[in-house]
Amino acid sequence: MFFEDLTDGAVFRTRSHVLTAEELHRFATDFDPQPMHLDRAASADMPFGDVIASGFHTMALAWRLWVETGMGDHGRGGIALGDVRWHRPVYAGTELRSVVHILNTRVTSQGKGLATMHFEVVDGDDQLVMEFSTTGLFARMLNETLSEEVAG
Repeated sequence: MFFEDLTDGAVFRTRSHVLTAEELHRFATDFDPQPMHLDRAASADMPFGDVIASGFHTMALAWRLWVETGMGDHGRGGIALGDVRWHRPVYAGTELRSVVHILNTRVTSQGKGLATMHFEVVDGDDQLVMEFSTTGLFARMLNETLSEEVAG
């Protein structure tokens, strides 16, 4: 997805993904090794009553689903992340998808495509699980066309 494919107000819905217990455990072991993510017995006595996904796992999955939706190799780097909120826990077996709202697009003074996006991560019942905003650089069609002409 090139910068020119993004318009202010556009909304994209990704495919869904069901998180497995193995995925939750693997991510937590590697990146967020806290008892609520790893230990079923300890989790039973905690506020959520069972092992929950790391919120950072949920965010990483939301991003992966967005990349697979069509951003592909046209992303050129993120420059901001903010407004992160976790609204409800995610358990093994939860189906998740991203709803990506394009808030603002503009061309920088250096001619780069810049887009600010708001992510809503929803479960299989369309209940809001988490949300965050991010701003990133996107490849521009004009730049890619010029690069191909120079290379060809």
